Amino acid sequence: MLLQDRLINTERARLFIALLALVASLAGVFTLPVLDRDEARFAQASAQMAETGDIIDIRFQDQPRHKKPIGIYWMQSLTVAVTTGPAAREIWTYRLPSVLGAMLAALSAFWVGRRLYDHRTGVFAGALVSVSLLLASEGGIAKTDAMLAAMTGLSVLALVEVWLAETPAKRRKWAVLMWVFVALAALIKGPVTPIMMALAVLALCALERRLVWLKVFFYWPGPVLAALIILPWLIGVQVVSEGRFLTEALGGDMAPKVTSGHEGHGAPPGSHLLLLPLLFLPAIVSLPAGIASLVKDWREQTPDARAARLLVAFIAPAWLLIEFLPTKLPHYSLPIYPAIAVISGLGFVRWGRVERRWRLLGLGLLALGVILASGVLIALGIRFHGALWAAYLAAALMLFCGLAATFALYMRRYDLALIALVVLGLSWHGLGRGVVAPSASILFPSGPAAREVADLRTLVPDAPLISTYTEPSFVFLTRGEVELRDADAIAAQLASGDLDFSAPRLYVFDLSRWSDSAAQTLRPLVQRACAVRLVDGFNYSRGDDTVLLIAATGCSPDAATEPSGSTP
Repeated sequence: MLLQDRLINTERARLFIALLALVASLAGVFTLPVLDRDEARFAQASAQMAETGDIIDIRFQDQPRHKKPIGIYWMQSLTVAVTTGPAAREIWTYRLPSVLGAMLAALSAFWVGRRLYDHRTGVFAGALVSVSLLLASEGGIAKTDAMLAAMTGLSVLALVEVWLAETPAKRRKWAVLMWVFVALAALIKGPVTPIMMALAVLALCALERRLVWLKVFFYWPGPVLAALIILPWLIGVQVVSEGRFLTEALGGDMAPKVTSGHEGHGAPPGSHLLLLPLLFLPAIVSLPAGIASLVKDWREQTPDARAARLLVAFIAPAWLLIEFLPTKLPHYSLPIYPAIAVISGLGFVRWGRVERRWRLLGLGLLALGVILASGVLIALGIRFHGALWAAYLAAALMLFCGLAATFALYMRRYDLALIALVVLGLSWHGLGRGVVAPSASILFPSGPAAREVADLRTLVPDAPLISTYTEPSFVFLTRGEVELRDADAIAAQLASGDLDFSAPRLYVFDLSRWSDSAAQTLRPLVQRACAVRLVDGFNYSRGDDTVLLIAATGCSPDAATEPSGSTP
């Protein structure tokens, strides 16, 4: 009763949900090294924006990054500017906007659930999704997806308010806010949310068989504000890029994902659904019960039938869109999670009123999710030498919490079941993302390589850094002060003797990209280098073991040779 009286049944619930999302997202934010490749690319471009003050053009080193709009770069560069500064290259500062995004996404589920149904439905929806594996994980990564989920969730909230508004003034206000949220989402990740919301509005019109309510979206302040949010930067970047931004963003980045399995990320329809027991854990437990309740409301035309139609109008077209998109990445489903969480919250509230088979299905999916989530951590610990004790502890805690939640649901103690499920999710995030993954140091060779480079700079302080190891995390950690070279071109220069080994240089060679015969061309360089280091690791972006050879040449005469491993 204490939890119900002080949190679930009071206005403090929104603080409770925000705090849960904050704690779950912060797991690993300070301990997990910068990730390849998207996070590092976003962070490096944001760092350069903070350094140069150019808030229009997006660049990764000297190359334009015409893939995503400016929104997340502005947020990251702002947080970096007011915290550590870009020179520090502390990745946690770039992750803070995503933490905020996860909190807003969880709160949007709470607000939508409360508006469509009741306060308890909103609380269960927000609390369960706040600790879900996908949302909180993306909330700890410096990318666009958590903030996109937030803006999409708030757009759905605005649509709900327009749909249920009692007065024309309130309807107009929320229509304007929907334009604002959709525009902000477009500024973060382009047309994703605008397409989803347009499909939702069209589906709602078809289900309700009326169009008159649409006129509120033509109330002029909404489109004008949306234009003011998007157009100034879009016009500016089009001018700066000489018209290339839209061509490259839509034709070079978006179009391949729509027409084929871009960059090897193709998968058949249904893949997102198969991942749901893992990625939506622990909220998956009450989703079948919620769907059963939704269907019953619709069929029997209960007072909640309108809420059911609105949720279906948004979720169904959006889900079909991502399922039939040839390119599939797990986070593509994240913008739909706040709305799906409302159905899970509904299932939690009506748990005792649905047929037994739906309750058993939910418990089965919970068990499957716990097994998969535990397996991921244990496999990470075994294969990549992470903290295996933490993996086993997380698995034990998740199993215990899953059983406790099952018993509490059987006893109709929904507040205790919620606590157990929240602890289940926090166990995975705290021990998995906070301990197991960061301790698997073999997965993050860029950090040791950057430290070795910094150490060797004492021998050749102003020497240029040349690298065939091209992972964006290495660029980020070396503050962008690295010249990336093609491995074959460097090998050809070594074979022909065109490289001047007497000049002050720092070299980083990714030996995994060379054949044994090509690697032999490094012997003259190694023999004349004043310092040589080796770094071993596993490149998860390419899926193979990696050995980095780091060498300094052209040192001052009194610099000692410092080999730290065998030469190739």
